[in-house]
Amino acid sequence: MRVAVRDRGSGLSSDQLAMIFKPFFTSKREGLGLGLSISRSIIEMHGGRLWAENNADQGATFYFTLPVGDATQLDRLKPQP
Repeated sequence: MRVAVRDRGSGLSSDQLAMIFKPFFTSKREGLGLGLSISRSIIEMHGGRLWAENNADQGATFYFTLPVGDATQLDRLKPQP
């Protein structure tokens, strides 16, 4: 499964694209820089991928993929007591 979230903002510089998923990197004046790093870690722990690309016209698109399986396969991902 692939999900895309597209915006129409100013996009990301090449420096931002290289760093955007690093812990504590933020492009916001008051941001913590943890959200995208944590999101990527969670998605990767479930066998997926998270990345961003600039759009050809304007803005950026963030994508993530997750494997799709039957209920038996998904049970393996549940935390064990």
